[in-house]
Amino acid sequence: MSVAVSKGSLRGWHVFAMLAGFFLTVAAVDAVLITKAVFTFSGDTADAYRKGVAYNRTLQEEADQNRLGWHESRTLDSKTGRLAIALTDENRQPIDGLLVKAEIGRATTDIFDRRFDLVPTGNGTYAADIPGLSEGTWTLSVTAAEKDKVVYRSRERIWKQP
Repeated sequence: MSVAVSKGSLRGWHVFAMLAGFFLTVAAVDAVLITKAVFTFSGDTADAYRKGVAYNRTLQEEADQNRLGWHESRTLDSKTGRLAIALTDENRQPIDGLLVKAEIGRATTDIFDRRFDLVPTGNGTYAADIPGLSEGTWTLSVTAAEKDKVVYRSRERIWKQP
């Protein structure tokens, strides 16, 4: 008995060619996406290697700050956008004479990040107006320097009410 093969039938090598073509296409698309991802990603941290090597210094600075026993209280007036930060020592005495800077931004993007200086208003309080700050959760990073040396750092989430 003989088997007749029609001219337009699907043969084994056709199936193999379609399968191989499919996987080659997937591999080519993957290669393009991986290449674009690797060459366009600048990394999360500028100069991450040097910051990693200096991590022990960062830990020492944090321990030094904890030994100071300073306390921070912050208020954000949602109506006016005025941020006030009060710094006190371990005895709850106000700390004056610092150069206080802050950065505020969203946790998910750096598009809305803003840097600003806080001016001393007396009694250990430093303040700044932040106009146009929209509602929601913000990350506030504060640094206080004394004689060009950072002596205090904090990073907290704050909420601006609607």
